[in-house]
Amino acid sequence: MNDTQPGMADNLLDKVNSMIKITTVIFLVCILTACSAEKSDITQPPDYQKFLTTVNPEFMLTTSEALAWHQYKDQFGPTYSGNKSWHKFLSFTKKKLKAFGVKDLTFNKWTYDRWHTSDWPDDSDWSLKSDGRTVKVAHYGAYSGSTGPEGITAELALFDPEAEMSAYAGKIVVVPVAPHPEPPLKEDYEKWFTLNDYEYLSDPDSFPPLFTRVSTGNSVAYDVWWQLRQTININTILAKSKGAGGLVIFDMGYDRLAGLYTFPVLKMFNNPTLYLDRKAGAQVIEDAEQGKTATLKLVAKVEPTETYQLIGYLPGKNYGTPRDEKIILITHTDGPSISQDNGAFGLLGILSYFSHFPKTARPRTLMVFLDNRHYMPGMERGNTKQDWFTKHPADKESIVALIAMEHLGQVEFREAGNAFAPTGRIEPSFLWTRNNEILIDKAIKAVKDHKWSRVMVQSVERPGIHNGPQGVWYGMGKIALEWDLPAYATMGTQGAYWSTTGRLDEFDKNQFVTQVAAMCQLTGELMLMDFN
Repeated sequence: MNDTQPGMADNLLDKVNSMIKITTVIFLVCILTACSAEKSDITQPPDYQKFLTTVNPEFMLTTSEALAWHQYKDQFGPTYSGNKSWHKFLSFTKKKLKAFGVKDLTFNKWTYDRWHTSDWPDDSDWSLKSDGRTVKVAHYGAYSGSTGPEGITAELALFDPEAEMSAYAGKIVVVPVAPHPEPPLKEDYEKWFTLNDYEYLSDPDSFPPLFTRVSTGNSVAYDVWWQLRQTININTILAKSKGAGGLVIFDMGYDRLAGLYTFPVLKMFNNPTLYLDRKAGAQVIEDAEQGKTATLKLVAKVEPTETYQLIGYLPGKNYGTPRDEKIILITHTDGPSISQDNGAFGLLGILSYFSHFPKTARPRTLMVFLDNRHYMPGMERGNTKQDWFTKHPADKESIVALIAMEHLGQVEFREAGNAFAPTGRIEPSFLWTRNNEILIDKAIKAVKDHKWSRVMVQSVERPGIHNGPQGVWYGMGKIALEWDLPAYATMGTQGAYWSTTGRLDEFDKNQFVTQVAAMCQLTGELMLMDFN
């Protein structure tokens, strides 16, 4: 029996239809709303071309990551080519390269004779007694030969450039470094050991005047380079004199000289040599003038050691085709301190940044070239036969530009009397490029964009803004001149970093990331430039 009264069925059906319509509308509205919300939550693809020349902070290496990398490296001490510390450093670097998408890793291996002794502060294998007194030795001359465990005992002789070399045969030759010249300064001295002209200088008030002798109280870098570079001539003196050994007296306090490693590194010679600071040296000079006897000990080993250059590629859009063009990222991996050889970390920062780009958004391939010859005997020029590009010259043909990074995140140290301490400021650094207005303008822009403090932008192929010469292009990046490539290269001025004492407490993570960010931007500029 149907209990519904006549007319009620129609009314009920109308209500049901209305409810269905309302529900449908609500459902559709919900779907559309949801879709709209979903669309607004989706991150749109980034404008990769924009981020080639404007650094995206989300792609950048963090200061925490930079510090962690250096903390790892600092555990093992100096990384001389092929030693245990160097192998750990390179193993870490290889893992990062792979993580950042670097392909086709290649190892250019060879074996060389590595000279080594105990390193500062471990002086167990090197010592000096003069007239029976123990002398505090700051460091040793690397690759300078070896004595027996008992050392060599001989008469001290103070070097006189006017004397015959034969006068020093069989003696321990004492050679003080020459003082800085007095004005007027010669052109060669001005070029190598004073502040030269530039294209741009950030924080100009923090730099000394141009072409003027730089005191140690103003900047250590030029003075330490003046003294270290003299070891080239001193080693020649010791070799020609046929002396039994050598003592180099530096015009430095002990804290500054301690751990100072030989640079430039000459080929191995057989005149065991020790380094003395000005205080210890003064007493030894007095003993030499009196013809006193000394015992010099430097026990060193020479061992066949395997080492290698490491090459790899972050592919660009044309990688593996005849149309591929490469930007070479170059640095060395060997050195005595935390930042002498941290250029590889700088290049890792660039590769990390561009690993966020799809291959198709990288106009050119990034070729990383990690060299291993900077602290080998004879350095790069003494080991050319083993070099990758000597063996494979055709590999240069696809290289269209260069980026070089060395000595990053350095803080400034200065000597006051015999004290040697940080100043609280960043170490000055260089940024070099070629004689091209576009390249120079881009370099200055990157410095300003990233607030890179105390950096000198130079183009050594032309006069600077004061119409003076722009000095020397130092470091690995100078091959841009030899290969005639558009390029950017940077390095710190090395006031305290030729030494094994340069450890993690002398590293500034913020400065490191600033430098990496600026070089990322300049790498992106080179990716886009039309070099024709």
